[in-house]
Amino acid sequence: MAEKAVTEPDAIAVDAVDAHADDTLIRGLREAAPAACSELCQRFGPRLHRFAAARLGWDGQLAEDIAIQALADAIRNIRQFNPRKSTLSAWLYGVLRRQIIRELRRRGRQKWAPAEARVPFDHLDETTLEADPAGRLDAQLDARRQVTEVAAILTNIEFEVLVLSAVDELSAREIGQVVGRSERAIHSLLHRARTKARERLVRDED
Repeated sequence: MAEKAVTEPDAIAVDAVDAHADDTLIRGLREAAPAACSELCQRFGPRLHRFAAARLGWDGQLAEDIAIQALADAIRNIRQFNPRKSTLSAWLYGVLRRQIIRELRRRGRQKWAPAEARVPFDHLDETTLEADPAGRLDAQLDARRQVTEVAAILTNIEFEVLVLSAVDELSAREIGQVVGRSERAIHSLLHRARTKARERLVRDED
């Protein structure tokens, strides 16, 4: 009980700080302030690029192009953002997701089986601290195998919500805002995706 009393106010305080930062950023973007545009790219650019890369088979250059276009669209259409309907983060991922879907349709891709991965699936946003080059290569090859196998057994939406949750750390509510599903549906999708992924990875270890 004591731990809960300490952590909950801390979480609320962090949320309040984040909301204030978003409000300030949005105001600057609507005023076309160069500093606000720069802050948007710095805060969200790496995250959007990482998600785009996961969706586009780790095509780094294409992911960068798509992420830049999404940020440009967001800046241009910032007045369409409604904070009563979505968080800024979820809205940006939604803009990016529409760009990705258009690109996948244009290329006729139905699945995004990653061609390579830098770290294990649960930590795609972290870099390995292994000093030995051979150790790094082994980790990369193992991560590639795991991510490819997981992507192969999940539906597109299951893999998408799993990445948004495990890698980008969006809440179920935010993920729902991104993909247009209810929070309850997101919890169901995440449970199904995690169960499938866990069963596949455990089976591979046996």
